[in-house]
Amino acid sequence: MTGGVPDKARILVNHLRDLGHDVTVAHYATLSDYRDLVVPSWHTLSGRKPGRREGVCFDDVPCIAVGCRLPELEFPYYFPSKHWRDLVDKYDRHIVITGTVLTAYSLAKSGQPHLVWCASTMIEDRIDRRRRMVLPRRLFDCLIVSPILRLMEKTILNGSGQFMGVSNYTKRTLVAAGASADRVDVTPIPVDLEGFKPPATPAPSGTIGFAGRPEDDRKNLPLLFHALKLLRDQGKTISLKLTGDPSEKLRSQIAELNLHDHISWTGWLAQEELPDFYQGLDVFVIPSFQEGLNIAGLQAMATGVPVISTRCGGPEDYVINGKTGRLVESTAEEMAIAIATLIEDREERQWLGQNARQFVEQNYSFEQFKDCLSIGWEKVWGDRP
Repeated sequence: MTGGVPDKARILVNHLRDLGHDVTVAHYATLSDYRDLVVPSWHTLSGRKPGRREGVCFDDVPCIAVGCRLPELEFPYYFPSKHWRDLVDKYDRHIVITGTVLTAYSLAKSGQPHLVWCASTMIEDRIDRRRRMVLPRRLFDCLIVSPILRLMEKTILNGSGQFMGVSNYTKRTLVAAGASADRVDVTPIPVDLEGFKPPATPAPSGTIGFAGRPEDDRKNLPLLFHALKLLRDQGKTISLKLTGDPSEKLRSQIAELNLHDHISWTGWLAQEELPDFYQGLDVFVIPSFQEGLNIAGLQAMATGVPVISTRCGGPEDYVINGKTGRLVESTAEEMAIAIATLIEDREERQWLGQNARQFVEQNYSFEQFKDCLSIGWEKVWGDRP
């Protein structure tokens, strides 16, 4: 419901409908959101069966949620159950929109030709989540769950799909994991250049920002907090603004650093509210451990905001050091220096912001997305969308 996958889904669904296609979205029903459709281990003797539910998403798009047994193990979500087999048989063409490629498992097992628009491999997506697991769960994941997921991933990468990675980083990791290089193209997420554009007057100096899921450990927000602490201790008038709401763990970290008065949260923002958020920033920061792309960084650049990012994968495609922003190592000291430099050197900040907007216009337009999709589509089905 949040993050890059639904953003990609909305973009692709709207484009295909504009072209005249009849589109249905199907997704696996998670244990946290669809308890009545899944059968966890504590209900295996109840006689309950996995269900499916039809509804709508993106205002008026037909949508089907598909349940499974033993969802707490994760890999059963992707099994080719009867529900999934029926859906695969019912529709003419299949496109998987996903973070990792695992969602394509039913299609890979069926042998149906398909497209997979994805961001990372299983382990790249999983390794930081594993760090926060309690020890018994972490051992179970390392010894049982992840090996099974890796076998499933190998089946997918050697199957009947054509892959559209969201970045060059995605392509490299998929090929390293076993995909043939000629079956992986790069199809970045396009940016709405009309919706995200520079403000009429530049934002005031000193406000840095981040947008994303704060509860996701891959985002590595403590690094950003420690960089802000260094800057405040140096007497610099800098504040941090973030989308979403903080978890109790993040609140505690902020309290330990005594940063309450210098960090603000917007709560969840609708898509149409995001441009105003970016336009109010001086610098956008990506402190992540790993990113397949990070669409928020591109949206910030489209509004003329330079980006400072760790070397975390996808952002290295568009954060060009000294041209559209700064790439830094994952240390609070280096991040703080980069932030302070852009905040204090207004001429460089404006120059980088202008370059950032131009770079997005040249490399992440909707027209380029359509061209990339057409290439992948033709490789799979022999025609154009």
